[in-house]
Amino acid sequence: MDIFTERLNSELKAQRVTKYALAKNCGLSKQTVCNWCDGVSEPKATQIVKICKFLGVSADYLLGLEYI
Repeated sequence: MDIFTERLNSELKAQRVTKYALAKNCGLSKQTVCNWCDGVSEPKATQIVKICKFLGVSADYLLGLEYI
C-alpha cells in the first residue's frame, strides 16, 4: 500500500468521513474513491486539490512529501 492510500484511509477514518461523502463533495463516483482507498488507482492533480480542501490537509501530507 502506498503512502497516499494509507494517509487517505487514515484521514477518512480519523475525521469519520465516508467514501461516499468524499466522492459526492468532489463530484466523483464512489467507485473512484474506493479505487483510491484500495490502492487500485490514484487521483489526478485536480482531484487531489479537491480532496485536500474537503479534508483540510495539505497535498504534501497526502502524497508523503511532508511528515506530521
